Amino acid sequence: MDKGKENMIGEVIVVGDLKLRNGASLDEYGRLGEQMYNIVSQLPGFLSVKAFKAEDGEELTVFRFASEEALEAWRTHPEHIETMKRGHAEFFASGFLQICKVIREVGPFEHS
Repeated sequence: MDKGKENMIGEVIVVGDLKLRNGASLDEYGRLGEQMYNIVSQLPGFLSVKAFKAEDGEELTVFRFASEEALEAWRTHPEHIETMKRGHAEFFASGFLQICKVIREVGPFEHS
């Protein structure tokens, strides 16, 4: 889910670590996640989203946006707002989001 590697300076990265409640419907959570991806992936300035799971069970999701304006368009999208309200009410037990701005880029590079 990567739309390319333009110049990354100024890119905004969102790191999410959201823990699901015990008993949360994984099917419904997955359906809503797919619905949200279908929306965000069509917005100008959305670059990618990837999820990672560590051996200790921690899961992180990393969103990449081309600019703060692109992130703001997603953050204030009406369907995203309603889904996040539902997420906090039904799915999430705890978590955090970190919003980061790329200040330096090294690469891309290749080794032969």
